[in-house]
Amino acid sequence: MALRIEKYVNGAYGLAHDEDGRVHLVANALPGELVEEKDVRMKGSAIISSCAGVLERSPMRTEPPCPLYGICGGCDFLIVCERDSAMLKQQAVADNLRRIAGLDVRSVFEPPAYDRFGGYRSRCRVHVDPRSGRAGFLARSSNGLVDVGSCPALSEKLDHFLSGGRDLLFRRARTLMIERGLNRNTGCVELPMQEGFDGVSFGRERVFALGYSVSADVFFQSNLRLLPRLLSFVHDSTVGEVVMDLYSGVGTFSRLFEGEGRKVYAVERQKECLALSRINAPSTHSFTDDAAAFARKVSTCVDTVIVDPPRVGLAKEVPGHISDLRPSRIVYVSCDSITASRDLAAFSGAYELVSARLFDFYPGSSHEETVFVLDRR
Repeated sequence: MALRIEKYVNGAYGLAHDEDGRVHLVANALPGELVEEKDVRMKGSAIISSCAGVLERSPMRTEPPCPLYGICGGCDFLIVCERDSAMLKQQAVADNLRRIAGLDVRSVFEPPAYDRFGGYRSRCRVHVDPRSGRAGFLARSSNGLVDVGSCPALSEKLDHFLSGGRDLLFRRARTLMIERGLNRNTGCVELPMQEGFDGVSFGRERVFALGYSVSADVFFQSNLRLLPRLLSFVHDSTVGEVVMDLYSGVGTFSRLFEGEGRKVYAVERQKECLALSRINAPSTHSFTDDAAAFARKVSTCVDTVIVDPPRVGLAKEVPGHISDLRPSRIVYVSCDSITASRDLAAFSGAYELVSARLFDFYPGSSHEETVFVLDRR
């Protein structure tokens, strides 16, 4: 069946309707293209498939710069340039805001931020099979291991361990296997690696990245080229003297206000992250707590609340607790525009979306990062 792709949607799919009005989500298909599909399956009311062939090609389409594209599951949207990737993702975010939250965002978005694909990743999680002597990443849509000798997305130092540094890679993996065992689903050791200015760390070992003390075992952004631009946007969007940083992680945002005389409260449930946060932002008042529980207990006046929740978004009660604090501004950092749209809808009665910017931290993939700025009405 030939399908005309109407638009790009979350997950790096091209959306189309067939002659019966059914929705098709076609992987590796771009807006405007006429494509044929394969590997068809149902998911809810939508038909999920892959692109079997392009009958009419989009001018945006480019050749993937990796011979393992389509086999390795590390990248799922490596068919457009960095500029078009950021543009398409921003359109999808704006579409989700209109569709889910009912927000008119035509004048809200600033131009998206992006950088080059090659060597952008300063962090990765390598899967190692000690029995077969293979190392790499999981295959697309499966738990199979793809042996990767070199990855164009990785920084030079990390890529070295996939190619020339395998002896050290396997020694580290064997140590980790003794500590944590094999992943039951893949039969592999998952070895987290992080590059810093002074070397590469594995697991809990600490390095410095952009002046932050971090480790590969906890979350930190992998795109150090683009991260300073996001940090500047969040810092410049923060108003007032009292700041609450929920889901604060390693103090990524709390650190921005060191030396400014502001009173900052950081809340993070994961103790390993909070220990690093106390190093990165020593003047911040740090608390080990659930974000919802902390927001419910606080009665102090807050000027700006920064939230950077996981992909599932805010717990159901959190928007109400934040609104009860009556901050002048909310800065919402999102890695999933669908759950963010749901959360922004919960704020819409008391808050207005005044600014947003997409940061394409993950070129070559379907993931994005967006910052939304809301002001109290």
